[in-house]
Amino acid sequence: MKKRKITALLLIALTLAAGLAACSRGDSGSGGPPSPEAQELVIGDQFDLGGFDPAGGMLDDAQILAYNALIELDADFKQVPALAESWEMSADGKTWTFHLRSGVTFHDGEPFDSAAALVNFQTRLAGWPAAAAVETYETPDANTLICKLKQPSYAFASDIARTAMSMASPKAINEDGTLAYEAGTGPYKLAGWTPDVEYTFEAYDGYWGGPVNLQKITFKVVADAQARAMALEAGEIDMMSGYQSLAAIKRLTDDPRFTMFIKTQNTSGAIYFNLERVPDLSVRAAVAKALDFGAMLPSLLPGLVTPPSGFFSPAYGELVSPDAGNPAYDPAAIPALLEAGGYSRGADGIWAKDGAPLALTLTYSTGNSEDSLLAPAIQAQLAEAGLALTLNGVDGATLGDLLDRKEYDLALTGQSFIPTDDTVFHYAEGYWHTGSYYNIYSTPEIDALIDELAVSLDRERRKELNWKIQEKIMEQVPVIMVYHRNSIRLAWEKVSGFDIGAGCWHVNYDLKNAKIN
Repeated sequence: MKKRKITALLLIALTLAAGLAACSRGDSGSGGPPSPEAQELVIGDQFDLGGFDPAGGMLDDAQILAYNALIELDADFKQVPALAESWEMSADGKTWTFHLRSGVTFHDGEPFDSAAALVNFQTRLAGWPAAAAVETYETPDANTLICKLKQPSYAFASDIARTAMSMASPKAINEDGTLAYEAGTGPYKLAGWTPDVEYTFEAYDGYWGGPVNLQKITFKVVADAQARAMALEAGEIDMMSGYQSLAAIKRLTDDPRFTMFIKTQNTSGAIYFNLERVPDLSVRAAVAKALDFGAMLPSLLPGLVTPPSGFFSPAYGELVSPDAGNPAYDPAAIPALLEAGGYSRGADGIWAKDGAPLALTLTYSTGNSEDSLLAPAIQAQLAEAGLALTLNGVDGATLGDLLDRKEYDLALTGQSFIPTDDTVFHYAEGYWHTGSYYNIYSTPEIDALIDELAVSLDRERRKELNWKIQEKIMEQVPVIMVYHRNSIRLAWEKVSGFDIGAGCWHVNYDLKNAKIN
């Protein structure tokens, strides 16, 4: 009799346990929220993990969970200590001393110290700007790394703060500098990866920053934005990426079941002119004055992007000139502008010069939902001003090829070459220097200002140079800022405590502090 009673109690206990296990993520068919008991989060993202190495193909959003650099950019895009507790630059800007955090271990149990940092800099990170700038290294003790640079560099700390500059266990580094496995020092370690399907991180008990709330984070690869939104509604995922999926998120913003985590990002959307095809300043200025983003953005993407306020996102703070924004929306000024440039308005309402209609083409990526929404609105506003615009929607790879070959009139795309909280790389390597990759527009004067900025060690002078560079560029209107992108995650309302990152590659920076209520 006693034996039967014990058996019955065991069956009841097992039944209850099975029921709790079944409810740990909710019934996906009923759209249930995540369970607070599990502290496990499932995120729908459009990108796969890509690899083990933050310096070699690992997805940006995942790097910050598993790895740390010496310095990092926090959720507000400000430099904070990470594996280096403090650092200082010498008066001549050529010697940087990093005081390393003690007691840190990699996920494979190996210790992090100055010797480990040195191995990283001299092998897998050797080709990156920060490492390439170093003449010699010194490691006077286990907790000190000294970098003596070839040239003075105020931006060295910014280059160090790239997620690509994260430290990995020397034991995991192959002879060719690649990583054999994930072995960072971050709050989470990689627990599983099925390429193009999902990858999972589990909390690392030895994390130097202390315990974290979420014990397990799984990323499911869902390339289509609408499919991610549907998966969220169905309870198949707890949170979704908002990258290039603003149209899908717009549909769910009024649903009380979900919380939107949002912050103005460091990247912006812009229209770049090909000055070889659109050489007339009067035309570029007319296009800018015909566009009313103040009305367009709230109508098409309410609350999902920030209207353009300057040459860079507000995330760049004092480096953004208050006087280098777009020309003011003023359609009434367009006739005088174009007439001064030799154009006249025909009977069909379209401006022409020497008998040739002023016809332009706007190229953009159809894979970018916000740009796909904005392109027809841009076309309509220009038509009202007598400016004929043809839309050329292409896939992302084709857009990249056309930008490389300068086969476009106007290109609507994201502002790039801004991987840090400093601007030099954007100017010198990206767009605005004679030697830059795209070289949208440059002059000897602008080159000289950028060259001075690259070696200036004075904060106030650097701000002044930034403002001058931006103002000199915008005098010729080679670019129109369209919006400042927002970092967005949409999640079930039970998810809280997450301060989404402003850096486009730091969106998940604060995910370790998120929790399920």
